[in-house]
Amino acid sequence: MLKELIEYIKEGQTGSDIDNYLDSKYIHLTDAHYDQIAGAISQGELSSKKASDCPAVRFFLHFSETILFVNKSSKGQHSVYDVELVMDTNYSIEKMDEGESKNLAFVSFSINNDYQPTLIKRVTTSETIDEQEKQQTIQSVIPILRGFMGAISD
Repeated sequence: MLKELIEYIKEGQTGSDIDNYLDSKYIHLTDAHYDQIAGAISQGELSSKKASDCPAVRFFLHFSETILFVNKSSKGQHSVYDVELVMDTNYSIEKMDEGESKNLAFVSFSINNDYQPTLIKRVTTSETIDEQEKQQTIQSVIPILRGFMGAISD
């Protein structure tokens, strides 16, 4: 999925300099880490912090069947980070058949200081889901992204 995400970024961003960022930190949250962050969020153990408090400039965050490329935005005050997402929409808790192919959904969005997402329109040939599904996909990853970024903030 990482390879497909990088290709999506290259294809969707004219003049993309993603090759310059391939040394970014790659964080893979195990199911236990994911559950720990989700539990801390639901129990109020993780204090809410602004996105701009996060010291990371860019990183790949992999959890379940989702990979996010989170990159500090240089576009202005309304966007703190730009996020490129790939998610396997065929993934289930049950083991997938080896012959079953992945159905990858790609979404680009930015977040402001309060983690409010804004969909970024990309011109790509790999459009796989409609705008409502994109919004639902974004909303499904915001809590773990917010929790992770809050956990690594000072």
